[in-house]
Amino acid sequence: MHASLSAGLLWLAATAHAQAPNLAQNGFPLRARGMLGVGTMVSTDQAGYLGYDSVGLLSDLQLGYVLTPWLDLQLAMAGGGFSAPDHTGGLLAPLGGATARLPWGAVEPYALLQLGVGFSGALTRPFFRTGIGVDFAVAHAFAVGPVLGYGHLFQTDAPGDSTDARFLSLGISLAFRADRGVDPKTREVVRVRRVTERSWLPAPPPGPERPAPAPSPELLAMIEQTLPIEQNELLAPVLFQFDSAELEPIGVAMLHEVARELVKRPEIELVEVQGYADRRGSVEYNEALSRRRADTVIAWLSAHDVAPQRLRAAAHGASAPVEPGDDEASYEQNRRVVFRVVQLRPAP
Repeated sequence: MHASLSAGLLWLAATAHAQAPNLAQNGFPLRARGMLGVGTMVSTDQAGYLGYDSVGLLSDLQLGYVLTPWLDLQLAMAGGGFSAPDHTGGLLAPLGGATARLPWGAVEPYALLQLGVGFSGALTRPFFRTGIGVDFAVAHAFAVGPVLGYGHLFQTDAPGDSTDARFLSLGISLAFRADRGVDPKTREVVRVRRVTERSWLPAPPPGPERPAPAPSPELLAMIEQTLPIEQNELLAPVLFQFDSAELEPIGVAMLHEVARELVKRPEIELVEVQGYADRRGSVEYNEALSRRRADTVIAWLSAHDVAPQRLRAAAHGASAPVEPGDDEASYEQNRRVVFRVVQLRPAP
């Protein structure tokens, strides 16, 4: 019996390990547990009259559904045997029950309570089992630890019958949690990587510059109103398309006016070109995207009579949005490059 239960334990652990990636991916909360141990009878009739006073061997297999982080529902098969001088008493018990646990990271104390039917020779009796144990994580999906148990096989109270069989057990258990088969950090990296590949592909290299359309009188009037408003700010935002660092025609028209203003004002010695992105995407990706936008603007200004040493790039990602909404109109205003004067030539 013990050999078959041990073989069953090894088969169940191997099968659960093989299925772990699929179960983890689907989030199926399965826990398998096996226990091997020793026991001793503490009931007078069993230890004295029937002679089961030596150490017995016990084992069980459990399959549980993780209902909450603190509670598992289980089906189990327990078995064992106690030897006497002239015979051996065996026990096989299918059980159902629950385990309550305290999830403390790598260490999880737990208590179990199970009820079922015990088969011992020709006897079929109600069987009750309880126990306490501690799981120590030895890998992300596996845990091992000691377990102390108490078993109780109920007997009838007819005259001449033996009293209830009661025994204590001490063993070692091996637990496997299927939905922990893949480290959640790894799953998160895969999830973010897939979303990034799907939604935020790297921007293609800039193509040849498109000729700027002739600005309308309304656009020229707007630019004249925004350049400059304060001594240290050039309020001329250059807007970009989603996930792009390529200049749009209206952005090129705006840069012509920024370049003209900087050429007219040689006292402006250093301008910070600040790139931004909307909130979609990771922090790292948005910072890199906003840096590419700032670099694109600096490259354009440098090619249009603005000395490169007068320009400095700064990447701010999705920080400091000018529009806090989660709609396309807000996102459009936040995909921008703005200019800030950081150094002026001292007045003579």
